[in-house]
Amino acid sequence: MEIAIVSTEMYPYAKTGGLGDYVFTLVNHLRKNGIKAYGIIPLYKSIKDKYIHKKNLDGPLEISDENIEGIEIKDTGKKLKIELNGQTYDFSIYQSKDCIFFDNGKLFDRDFIYGPPGSAYSDNHIRFGAFSWAVSNFAENETFDIIHANDWLTALTVLISKEILRTKKKLAFTIHNFAYQGLYPRSVMQELSLPSYLFNMEALEFWGLVNIIKAGIVFSDRIFVVSPTYAEEIKTYEYGYGLEGLIQKYEKKIVGIINGIDFDVWNPAKDTEIYQRFSERSIGRKAKNKEKLAEMYNFDPKKPLFCVISRLTYQKGIHLFTEYHQEIFNLDANFFFLGMGEYQYKLLELSSKYKNVIVDTNFKETLARKVYASGDFILVPSIFEPCGISQLIGMRYGCIPVVRKTGGLASTVKDIQEKDGYGILFEKPTKQDLKCALKRAIELYEKKNSMKKIVKKVMSLDFSADKMVKEYIKFYKELVS
Repeated sequence: MEIAIVSTEMYPYAKTGGLGDYVFTLVNHLRKNGIKAYGIIPLYKSIKDKYIHKKNLDGPLEISDENIEGIEIKDTGKKLKIELNGQTYDFSIYQSKDCIFFDNGKLFDRDFIYGPPGSAYSDNHIRFGAFSWAVSNFAENETFDIIHANDWLTALTVLISKEILRTKKKLAFTIHNFAYQGLYPRSVMQELSLPSYLFNMEALEFWGLVNIIKAGIVFSDRIFVVSPTYAEEIKTYEYGYGLEGLIQKYEKKIVGIINGIDFDVWNPAKDTEIYQRFSERSIGRKAKNKEKLAEMYNFDPKKPLFCVISRLTYQKGIHLFTEYHQEIFNLDANFFFLGMGEYQYKLLELSSKYKNVIVDTNFKETLARKVYASGDFILVPSIFEPCGISQLIGMRYGCIPVVRKTGGLASTVKDIQEKDGYGILFEKPTKQDLKCALKRAIELYEKKNSMKKIVKKVMSLDFSADKMVKEYIKFYKELVS
């Protein structure tokens, strides 16, 4: 079985968030299981500079700081020409051991993947539309059994392959975040050379606009959603963003699978970046990490440490801390925020007022590992969360999850008030519910035996990529059988 995973990101080549990790994990764990899988992404300027031209990168390029030793990207000699609305786009195909890259300098020789921070390039629909056309034509002439696209930016790959090229290959599509759907004026149909008959409510039309994510939903053979709870939530008005009826219509081909984490990559027993390695059999050693972090950031290690490792944005529930700081930061605990986003400046201002609040906006994975290893609780108060990775990594490193009951958080955390529970859930993104959850966590922290038992429990849970990929393989086999 051969599978093409079409995306705009793949770690370590290009990554702005969880999508890059997802594609890397899926591709490489499929390969470990004997399946010939490749990621397919654009060849961004940053990838050329680092992996082909071997330049030292000091600018704001969105690329992993992964050591490049052993990674080689070669020109395959294959070329493609795509015409969109009278414009010609020439692509050259490059390849590494696990990824295929599509090079077009006009579209992708830019400093950012999607646009400068806080904005998007105005021609993203052209950039990724042309990419989707090129990938569809390329894949049709290759030996892939399945083409698997991700989110709205590559959803047209599914439509083009099925409706225009009439492929016999099977088509899969993953919804990572339904809030981003790719809404454009009707004129985009002509710009992307899409047949006008597809502008109808059963295909791409949405209240007079083109909705690109519909291409992946309507024309795919199987739809994956990144957690079972989120798969149910997008059927509702609150999370469906106007497409809940469409999701209900196609619910029989939708399946929710939790994004797993690579247990080899995230392993506190072998992690060389943390102060003291530990496992569920030696959780007493974890305390050394908190002591060292406390020395570094000057906080009291005897108090419980709540860690927030995420973008500091409204979606992540960060406004709850800035709006209700008096009620929350006066609790007898430490709060560590690691990340960037629209609330970073307000949090930095508050950290000068509250000595138990630590804010570091210089996100580095090496520091994140130290914080995970030090934390008593991983705190995720998201407004919505399709899957969520920080709670999974946190648990792997012995942090008890304190999370809002939504999406993947609800799928991966069971409240301690339930049988075999190991976390603290709260219902609404309100001051009252969050404060109540924090107080429950502080009370738990004071019960040392109970705390130790639950820490051991969360470290033994299996939210591994191995488990995730077994589920994908099952559904892939069903598609091609």
